[in-house]
Amino acid sequence: MTIARQFAASLLAFSRQRFSAAAQEQARTAIIDTLGVTLAGGVQDGATKLRRVITPGAAAGKSRVFGTGLRLNALDAALLNGTSAHLLDFDDSNSWLHGHISVAVLPALLALADEHELNGEAVLRAYLAGYETAVRMGKAVSPFQYRHGWHPTTSVGIFAGVAACAVLLDLNEAQTATALSICASLASGIKSNFGSQTKALVVGQAARSAVLAVRLAQEGFSAGQTAFEHHHGYFNVFNGSDNADSTPLTEPWTATPHILDTAKPNNFKYFSCCYAILSPLDGVLALREQTGLRPQEVEHIDVQVHPIRFPHINIPQPENPLAGKFSLHYCVARAFVGGTLTLDDFIDTARFADPATQRLMHNVTLSCHDEATTHSAYVTLTATDGRQFHQFVAGARGSSVDNSLPEGLLAEKFVDCASRALSRDEAQALYQRLLADDYLQ
Repeated sequence: MTIARQFAASLLAFSRQRFSAAAQEQARTAIIDTLGVTLAGGVQDGATKLRRVITPGAAAGKSRVFGTGLRLNALDAALLNGTSAHLLDFDDSNSWLHGHISVAVLPALLALADEHELNGEAVLRAYLAGYETAVRMGKAVSPFQYRHGWHPTTSVGIFAGVAACAVLLDLNEAQTATALSICASLASGIKSNFGSQTKALVVGQAARSAVLAVRLAQEGFSAGQTAFEHHHGYFNVFNGSDNADSTPLTEPWTATPHILDTAKPNNFKYFSCCYAILSPLDGVLALREQTGLRPQEVEHIDVQVHPIRFPHINIPQPENPLAGKFSLHYCVARAFVGGTLTLDDFIDTARFADPATQRLMHNVTLSCHDEATTHSAYVTLTATDGRQFHQFVAGARGSSVDNSLPEGLLAEKFVDCASRALSRDEAQALYQRLLADDYLQ
């Protein structure tokens, strides 16, 4: 059989299992977290601009555009929600994919769930199938794509969106293989657009493409049967023949679902910036608390990260708050000045231009360490009186079972995000409904 057909067979067999309560709980947490950041993203400038372009020509439908009163067709709702979900770069990420899993899965999945009035267990099952697909695709082609300049959230994650939608709509094996093959041509996304609204736009476009591919497959639309292994197929074009391994896709998916992986768990963000910056921020904030130094008493902050993290966070002079999400220099300076980072630090131009932040930002340097662990970071703080302080961070909070997020943090994050589109009481009520797997209200 072709890779696409084996891929489809393994995926569908995986989706038919009885998922454990622990797996469902992890899925529920990810869904709630993503809906929160989608609501916050939907009121941002980029989301407003995109709606102005899309909605005049969009057909009405049953699919919600979160944070608005709009009900559109599933294709356009997936595009708008996918873009909103990633605009603040506050959504979860995964080290197998080298990208963001939930935003690759949920916008397409929920657009079709609305259209077909599916809820609860059906959404959880489809999400878990999408999550597993994202991890296994990541194992097949990452980290090469990430290092080479592709944005795996979209160039790889699109297949996770297809997988979730195929399971939700109960596609057969041949239809699922066709949908996956269609997206071998629709996959895209490059890292040069990090720090701009286009980074999120391509996530929305991937969600729309996933919906489109599944619908076309249902209609009997054709695709190349060897879309993955062909010499001009996905693996060779995106990775080169020596940098891809189809085994994670074609082998039986009978092991414990990857959503329960304790070595590389789903990573939830507690600051709205690139995940690669979180470990350094933990170190900087720990030194801030330990030393009691004020910003004007800091002469220099040096940060060392893994080489894979370095290129896209080495932005000493970001142009604006949005670009600051990928500037280690801005994030470190702003966090030391304010004691934390908030959504407004990446939206408010006044905070971005704060003189103390700008001064300290120019005294931050970034370099590479030679540790094998990609999450680790070294931070050295030099005070104006010459004293030096050092902090090693093995990984950001939440990156392992031994370094978990503080209890209640994700609930607080959801309410904070959702209350930017709703009242605080409405946000809290929504959170309680989502805990009961009520995604349609």
